[in-house]
Amino acid sequence: MHKIWAIALLAVALVLLFASSAVADGPELSLSPSPASFEKTTVGEESATVTVEVENVGDSGGSVEGSALEGVDAADFKLNGSDCGWVEAGQRCNVWVRFAPGSTGTRVASLAVRLKEGPEATVALSGTAVAPQLSFGPTGLDFGIQRLNQSNSQGLQVTNSGEAGVRIGWVGTEGKDSNNFWISSNDCWNGRWLSPGESCWLQVTFNPWSMESYEALATVFADNVGFSATLTGTGGEALLAPESNPVEFGSVAIGGEGQLQTIVLRNEGNLGGTFFIAVIAGGAVGSFQLIDENCTGEEIAPGATCVAQVRFDPVGLGSKVARLAMFGDGGGGAMVFLRGEGVPAAVAAESHDGFSPAPAKAARKGRFVRGKALRAPGRCQQAKVCDSARVFRARVAPAR
Repeated sequence: MHKIWAIALLAVALVLLFASSAVADGPELSLSPSPASFEKTTVGEESATVTVEVENVGDSGGSVEGSALEGVDAADFKLNGSDCGWVEAGQRCNVWVRFAPGSTGTRVASLAVRLKEGPEATVALSGTAVAPQLSFGPTGLDFGIQRLNQSNSQGLQVTNSGEAGVRIGWVGTEGKDSNNFWISSNDCWNGRWLSPGESCWLQVTFNPWSMESYEALATVFADNVGFSATLTGTGGEALLAPESNPVEFGSVAIGGEGQLQTIVLRNEGNLGGTFFIAVIAGGAVGSFQLIDENCTGEEIAPGATCVAQVRFDPVGLGSKVARLAMFGDGGGGAMVFLRGEGVPAAVAAESHDGFSPAPAKAARKGRFVRGKALRAPGRCQQAKVCDSARVFRARVAPAR
């Protein structure tokens, strides 16, 4: 009976001995959290670091030989350091991992931590990669009609409308008229980080050079992807133009009443303009007189007209040329060429055929040139005027 009990106790001791050696025979690692999940991350960026805790749950210390990423999407994750070396039983160390996706979608891999002597431990890794997304408010800028060579600025708000943070890259304008639009100020600087829903702003300036339509794009890159807002505008000016140019006055006798012409000018531009002065300038200014006009002092709308009355009253013989000049705001003036010919009164009378303008009325008593009496024969100061006057007196003097 005692022999049986002795055998039973020996068997129990052997079982306990083998069980004890199987449960705690050297170092053993345990990893947490398991699985390790990462926040949504924009393609081209890196997630925040996830810390994987390594615990030695064995009965003796061991040396961690290294860590490795494994699996089909291992390239989308990145080891970011470790403080694991010799780990005593019950002690902990850390391995740091980041998610750095190269394309969109769900990515999975595993982290393996190896002991120099003993089994390795693994933990599953998973993350979702998304594309960058920016939106503009407003979606585009229309500057309307802008006066030539004058600048106007408007603002654009740029918002990260995606599911993950983005990093701003290049900011500027592009397109066929990008020289007329530019980013004059912004806080969307290169390298700025925008979390989902966060915004920055741009100030866009437009300056047209000619009276035409312009278009370009305001572009912001985020993680190597460009996003654009349309930019449009039209160059504008007031363009006052005569219905005919030059204005011909024909042949007009010296010393007569002259020839009056009404000159019609139209604003052929796309902006209203105000003209502040109208003058006869250049060349034979003494032979042309601006009698009246309604082009200055009030704005002339696009398509509207105004008139100027100019008299040609030549002070001498021959071809006479001058200009009617209108000066306005923004450089939108007009230049009308005036041409006529001064002839002796008799020539003008002989050339009248019923279709040409009537000859000028002779000066009274044949003694006046442009309203000024000749003081005495032979005292003329201007040879051409005196010659004209002598011919005139000879033509109109009564027979004796």
